[in-house]
Parts: sequence; structure tokens; C-alpha cells
Amino acid sequence: MRQLRFLSPSHETSSSLHHVIGRVCGRDFLLSDSRTKLEFLRILRSYEEFLEVRVLGYAIMDNHFHLMLEVPPKKLGEAVLMSDERLLGKIKKFYSHQHYIDFLQMLTRLRDAGSDKAAEELKATYTRRMQDLSCFMQCFKMRFTQWYNRTYNRTGTLWEGRFKSILVEDGYAARVMAAYIDLNPVRAGMVKRPEDYRWSSYGEAMKPKADRWRAKAREGLCRVMQLDQETGGRVSAEKSGVVWEEEGAPWYRMMLFADGEEVFVSRPGSGEEKVCVRKGFKREEVEKVLARGGKLSFGESLRCKVRYLSDGMVFGTRGFVDKVFMKARDRFGEKRKSGARPMKEVGWQDRSDRLYTMRALRKNVVE
Repeated sequence: MRQLRFLSPSHETSSSLHHVIGRVCGRDFLLSDSRTKLEFLRILRSYEEFLEVRVLGYAIMDNHFHLMLEVPPKKLGEAVLMSDERLLGKIKKFYSHQHYIDFLQMLTRLRDAGSDKAAEELKATYTRRMQDLSCFMQCFKMRFTQWYNRTYNRTGTLWEGRFKSILVEDGYAARVMAAYIDLNPVRAGMVKRPEDYRWSSYGEAMKPKADRWRAKAREGLCRVMQLDQETGGRVSAEKSGVVWEEEGAPWYRMMLFADGEEVFVSRPGSGEEKVCVRKGFKREEVEKVLARGGKLSFGESLRCKVRYLSDGMVFGTRGFVDKVFMKARDRFGEKRKSGARPMKEVGWQDRSDRLYTMRALRKNVVE
């Protein structure tokens, strides 16, 4: 029996953030060409709009993907309330014309007959899937698989098991996670600078040509950085362009370079010889970027081991992780008294804003 995924302790009253990872079956490089990545992004944005799960950040790699998703508050299995007109607009945009006509006729007949309860139940067959992380990922992955198999004359599953989801605390932890996602192409040696990778949220946000996807990428990153405090960190589409240019772009770039410095460790038994365990930027590059933009409050290099950000189960401050632990207490043994586990060998361990995970990693923390 599969366990339910972790949700925010207050998920029914406030939105929750999730770092989601999906891998191609067999780790094959099936997402390597631009056409496939473009369709991946098109389907992703389409389902974001229809199912109302917001994509704040992403990195589409050649055999896996990373997403930062914001899920609105909703009880599990509950239908989202919306007007007939709003749902009809969604269906008209998302489904075929014939599907839209069929739904419109059924809904109209029920309304004309005074069967409002039946009409709402008909609407619920669509709205129950909305604002739900599992439904979003299931629908998105299935639609992309259908496109891929049809396009490349392929059959069978495309994905390696279930997607992995890490609950992320809003604020500082979310900014660290967003930077980790956008730095993936640099860590993999695919590009030297994060803005050079087209298939990531930062690469999209830095495109010179304005379009809808660039605007969405900028809105998402502004939301992660909580740049507009008057609206709870949610920058409007109209305002995101100005906020990004004036605050978001320079701040996030300094953060990426500070977090993305390459890491060396001494090789066991080799004396002073060191080996690079994490690709990234040279120290000189980092210093130049910071010198041009000024130091950030968390301008120290991110020394976080990779698996903490993908296998930690829950990611945030001690209080946040412990709160989630108490809500899911029955999943753990009686001997375990708390949820928060410190992240070993990271640069902020002596700072007041240190971060924790639910799962303690003792080996292979670098993949």
C-alpha cells in the first residue's frame, strides 16, 4: 500500500510548496531534443492553467525534471467552487470543440430543468482534480506520455515509478530550493551559466524576447523570492516585469552565483590533492557577480549536499519540519521523538537561519 504524500501542516488553509522530481524509465535520455522539451513545457503550462497548480520554477533535463509547485489550499477530494462561465471558459480552451459543446449542452439542460445539484456534480467531475498535486502530476505525465509515444512511435510507460515530492517551507528554504533547481544544468556541465540553459525557469526569465512564458517564469521566481510583501509575495502579472527588472533579476542572479560555486574536497589518502564533487562557478566568477551587485544577506556559498534537496522528504526550519512530523506521527517508529534532522557539512550550520530535513542522510549525499 502506497503512503499518502506529505502536505503542509496548514494545507487546508494556506498554499503549500513542493519540489517535484520525475525520472525517465531506465534513466534514458528521452527528453534530450528541443522539440520534446518544448512540448513538455507547453503541456506543463497548459495543465498549470487548467488545474490551477502554479509552476514557480523548473528545470527540464535530458532524463529527468525538477519542478517547484505551489498548491492552493483545499481538502483532499473536494471540488473547487467556480461559476459555470469560468469552468466553460477553461473547458473551451483546454478540450476539443466537440467536448466543449457536449459539456455545454449537458450543463444547459440540467440548469433549464432546475437540477442544480446534478449540474454541480457534473462540474465537480472536472473541479475535483483541480488544485491537487497528485492529480496535476498524474494528468500531466499521462498527457506527455501519450504525446511522446504517438510522436516517436513508442509504447509503454515513460516514467520511472511515482514522482518524488519534497514539501518545502515558504521563504528562505523555498529560495534555496529554487536556486538548486535552476543550477541543475550548471551542475550537470550542460552550460557554464544558468541563463544559457533555455529549459529552466531562470533561463526562460532571462530571455531577451518577451512572451507569455517569459512572463510566467518571472512571476514564479518573484513569488519564490516574496518580492512584493504587500500582496504576500504574490506579484501580479502586470507588475512582475518591473519588479523582476528592478529587484528580482539582480538579486536572484547574485544568489545563483553565490550558491553555485564549485565544491572541492580532499581525496582520501591523497594528502593535499582535492577533487571536484560538485560542478559550478569558479570563485573569481562568483566574486565578480557579487561585486557588481552587492552582497546578499545569504551571500555565502551554498554548501548543501544534493540529496538533501531531493531525498529529505520535508525541507525547512526546525519548527516547520517538526510540525509536519507531528501531523504524520503514525508513519514513524515509537522511538523517534522529533522530525527535524540537521543537514551535515553545510555552510550555515552556525547561523540562526539553518535548515533541516525530515530524513537524515548518512551516506551518498552527493549524487
